[in-house]
Amino acid sequence: MSYFRHIDNGEGSTKLFVGGVHGNEGKTAFKFLDKLKEEDFSKGQIFIYNFDKSPYISTLDEKYFESPMGKTILELIEDIKPDFYTELHCYNIKNFEKLTSMDRFNTIGVPPLIDMGNHVLMGSISPIIRTKYFSVNNICKTLEFPCLDKLNDDVVAKYNFDMDLSFNTYFNILKTLAMEPNRKSYENKMVELYPKQVDLAIDFAKKIFGEFFPPY
Repeated sequence: MSYFRHIDNGEGSTKLFVGGVHGNEGKTAFKFLDKLKEEDFSKGQIFIYNFDKSPYISTLDEKYFESPMGKTILELIEDIKPDFYTELHCYNIKNFEKLTSMDRFNTIGVPPLIDMGNHVLMGSISPIIRTKYFSVNNICKTLEFPCLDKLNDDVVAKYNFDMDLSFNTYFNILKTLAMEPNRKSYENKMVELYPKQVDLAIDFAKKIFGEFFPPY
């Protein structure tokens, strides 16, 4: 579902939230973006985009950023120059083990997504654009929720999926990105709420981006 919103909260960090990056993920992302209220955001300029269905090309593939959707994302990043950049994705819950497996280092050269609990996954954005379009001071995150259009009673039962718990976990992480005013406060909040996951993020960032690159 196509959706755009700009919130002018005065002076502060610039934040860009993007759903519908590829495929039909915008259908799931909209459920979260539409729920965010003005008071959920820090001071600063907030830009929220959710896109309609587009061909699915992985953001780990350079061809994605040559596609119309990929070029649109890059144009937004270059025009807005966000301090916080968040992509809202969804995934087929059947691929949970694959996405969180350390084998991803060997098979596609990127770390696994981090299990935040209740089938919510988190990671960095594509390394193709992380260092090219952002500085080390920027917060760049990917959030993954099970795709709503791939859930049915049999899948929910098989994977012990709890919609309410998963929704709340995802939305609370999203609100942390929306509410925290700067890198330092965001880092402190994540260490407070998810210390084990932060340790993993630090380790993965060193493997991909180098010893002194931050895990966010």
